[in-house]
Amino acid sequence: PLSFTVGRGEALPGLESGILGMKKNGIRRIIVPADLAYSKFPDLEPKPTNTNDQRALDSVVKNPRRDA
Repeated sequence: PLSFTVGRGEALPGLESGILGMKKNGIRRIIVPADLAYSKFPDLEPKPTNTNDQRALDSVVKNPRRDA
């Protein structure tokens, strides 16, 4: 599991704003716009941990309308 403190800049800004208001054990699909994601913040967490996760991320980054 990913663990971070909101507001410290440890995770992508889009992820931080997407989890605000969530309840414990809640489930939410967060679609992060490019200006709040890896294209501007490549060193922030969460990072893909394996090749399949990296491919999935690349497919979204290279095709931003995929999940629209």
